[in-house]
Amino acid sequence: MKTHLLISLLFLLTFQSLASGGNETQGARASALGGASVTLYDAWSTTNNIGALGMIDQYQMAVAYENRFFLPQVGMRSIAFAGPLGGGSIGVVGHNYGYAGYANNRLGLGYARKLSDYVSLGVQVDYVQVRMGDIYGSKSTLVGEVGVLIMPTEKIRLGAHVYNPTRSKLANFDDERIPTSLRIGGQYIFSEKVSLLLELDKDMDLKLNIKSGIEYTPVESMFIRAGFATAQNAFNLGFGYKWNGLQADVSANVSQNLGYSSTVALSYQFGKREK
Repeated sequence: MKTHLLISLLFLLTFQSLASGGNETQGARASALGGASVTLYDAWSTTNNIGALGMIDQYQMAVAYENRFFLPQVGMRSIAFAGPLGGGSIGVVGHNYGYAGYANNRLGLGYARKLSDYVSLGVQVDYVQVRMGDIYGSKSTLVGEVGVLIMPTEKIRLGAHVYNPTRSKLANFDDERIPTSLRIGGQYIFSEKVSLLLELDKDMDLKLNIKSGIEYTPVESMFIRAGFATAQNAFNLGFGYKWNGLQADVSANVSQNLGYSSTVALSYQFGKREK
């Protein structure tokens, strides 16, 4: 009985972020950096910032699993694919969260294009579905995203991302709508070994979330990461290793309010953009 009450409480605490798209695995790298990911470009740009996707020049496949609070009922399973297409890049992402009694699913298709060597702009359309058992059934809607990544110098990256600017409606009851969120962030690359990230994340229905992270590369192909997010009052730590085109990342999250979570992700890069 206590387990069911705990699971119900966790769903209530995370429902706002579920609706806003914030309850999706961003990949273990972004998770370890406190969620400061609007300037990163890889297959998970289909979640973090579709505008950054135009910077990739290889095909990428990625899968991830996030175990929240050591409860399988609130686990997140994700898969993403991205690759060059014509003069731009295309990305597909899928997320599944929850269990038989409650589930939140998302399928997104995005496209981004470099406007110059320093600017990439992208848009994405998502199909979002929320299902609450057999009694309440399911509701679904379409949601739009737009993002941009600017790299004015080799050491500085600036990104911005807007999720659901049209406030798409999820249900007629109480005029329930998918919240709109705006994320603005920057990354400073001190050297080939160290980079610092900072991001402001504002959901229109929630307080400002300040995310920060640092990534350190002690030796080639090995990464150490740490981050903090103010809204969840959460500390993050993670590691990554890259071997040829294969990369494995893990992260751990400690929230003073909710407890422990962990994420593991695996990605593979291959091919090359044709000139």
